Amino acid sequence: MTLGLVFTWLVQRVQGVNEELDAETLERMCERENLGQSRIGIRALLFTALSYWKIWAVPIILLFLFMWKIHKKFLVVEQEIEESLFFPDTLWPIQRHLRNPEHMLSLFSGLINICKGLLVDTFYPVPEHPIGVGSTYEDWSPPENEPIYCLLVPLSAPCGHVFHLDLCITGELPARNSRIRVDLECTCGREQQMGMQCFLHTAKKQLGNQRSSLLHELCTDSYLDAEKTAHWFQVLIENAWKCMPESATCSMNAVLSRCSCRLHLTDIFKRIFIIKVVFDVQQDSTNIFLSEETEAPSIPSTTWPQSCAVAEAKFWQHIADHEDDSFHFRCMQVCGQILTGHTFSIYELKTVLMHLLTAIPLESWHGIYFLQRMDDILCYLRCCMEEKRLNHFLVGNEDVPVKIILPEEFRVSQPLNLFQRLVQDPDRHEQVLQELGELQDRLTSLLLKPSTQRTPGLSESICLLWEHFSLQKL
Repeated sequence: MTLGLVFTWLVQRVQGVNEELDAETLERMCERENLGQSRIGIRALLFTALSYWKIWAVPIILLFLFMWKIHKKFLVVEQEIEESLFFPDTLWPIQRHLRNPEHMLSLFSGLINICKGLLVDTFYPVPEHPIGVGSTYEDWSPPENEPIYCLLVPLSAPCGHVFHLDLCITGELPARNSRIRVDLECTCGREQQMGMQCFLHTAKKQLGNQRSSLLHELCTDSYLDAEKTAHWFQVLIENAWKCMPESATCSMNAVLSRCSCRLHLTDIFKRIFIIKVVFDVQQDSTNIFLSEETEAPSIPSTTWPQSCAVAEAKFWQHIADHEDDSFHFRCMQVCGQILTGHTFSIYELKTVLMHLLTAIPLESWHGIYFLQRMDDILCYLRCCMEEKRLNHFLVGNEDVPVKIILPEEFRVSQPLNLFQRLVQDPDRHEQVLQELGELQDRLTSLLLKPSTQRTPGLSESICLLWEHFSLQKL
């Protein structure tokens, strides 16, 4: 009886617990159901947002690209402004010559072609394609000066003749006392082909009406005479000009100097163009020529010194081919302006610049490096002055580019000292050192020109330039 009551009580307790557990379970199930529904809602919201993101993704990406390009453009403009503040153009208004040197070269090339036609069946030297040299063709001509177009005209020997170069290379290079010997060449066996009789093996009586050889026309003691050559070329070029189409609207006046020829061209607007014609003969297949451009009467007209003008022009062209702009020539313009009135020659300055162009990477020859490059030029010049030595760039220099073809003696010789005069004259050495110290003040005065001659925003850079050149001793 007692056991039955206990059993009945336990059954009732278990049923009560089950009822309580079922209520709690139901509540939890409801919570889980609500949580599941909320998660489903969040997922649905995310999928909905994702569909809208796909729609706006492309415009947002394009917007970022547009902003990046604008930022990049501002960086480029800022860099250009920064470079312009230190570019030599800001020192004073440099006006480029509107006259194109290449146009003058093309015009004169046409004249030379006509000259060749006039020289057919003659035994005069044959002028070849002219070569532009000097400051005008190197793009650093002083802006305040009228340009002079210097053209070298190589001469080749006519039929039946040969040029032999008598080089006086026992002394220093370039040789100063070289001559051009003209020899007759045997043309036997080629007489019919060449339309001439052999000067060397034909008697004078048999030559008949054949024109005289070059030896009788333009030579002195079998050596080519530069003075006679200049007179001959003056007549030739005047006759050739009459055949030029430009002669209808332009006039030309050939002014003869001792060993060269100057042409004064006047166009329809009465503008005068000056062309200096210098004759030369190439040394073998090199870039060295024998050229007579010395007007000193004490030098014989049969003397043709070695000239490095073509080799140097080829060096400048080599630099221009590897540089984006002509910044190094602008440095030349600045230095040329500074050196006006001093004892330093432009050629010595060019030599300094050529040495530095082979020593400093071309990537560092841009407007932003203007101060550093000017400092390098003046420091290099001062070191050379103190040591009384400035080596010729093309003689005994291993850094000359291989594309410049030099005679073997140029490469193996000892360097030529362009400052030898300072070694021989101590008083002059002291003078040039003093003048070099004045260059700093001259450069500073250029920097402090009136604001009307400077670009906007240059005043800040002027202060920087002043500090740079005041704190550093050259």
